[in-house]
Amino acid sequence: MITVTPTTADDAEILAGIQKEAFRPLYERYHDERNPHLRGAEDITRRLNRAEYRYFTIREDGKIVGGIYYVCTGSTPFLPVLAADECYLGRIYIAPERQGNHIAREAIRMTVDKFPAARRFYVDFPMDLEKNRRCYASAGFRDTGRRMEIENGKLTLAFYCMEREVQK
Repeated sequence: MITVTPTTADDAEILAGIQKEAFRPLYERYHDERNPHLRGAEDITRRLNRAEYRYFTIREDGKIVGGIYYVCTGSTPFLPVLAADECYLGRIYIAPERQGNHIAREAIRMTVDKFPAARRFYVDFPMDLEKNRRCYASAGFRDTGRRMEIENGKLTLAFYCMEREVQK
């Protein structure tokens, strides 16, 4: 059973280890210095204490298997300012041995419900990653057609959006 709960500082070390392993292949492929593979527990705990972020721990049968966070205010790579009814899925990662089991899709669906006033959700990811595209599409995101090349020229991001009726 998949559950999603607000992340606590006690989760940070475990999540940092999972994040490092989950993002290692992308770092080795793109050599992007902003890759989460290069970040540790302090990056997670820093986000826990800032109002613009909402961080969640993903568990499968009680065991931590990943994390997900959203940006609720501020800017994103594709949007200079998020509106009050918009959220940006900043990062989701699942332990490599648990990937491919629809955990990420379920976690996205569960966390979206934690933002009842949000009408739009955004995410970006490397354009050439078919597994990511399928995951986000199955969670309800649609391709906007917008793309952004990252400085190193090896990575192009695709920008996706999910719209929904605001819960009342």
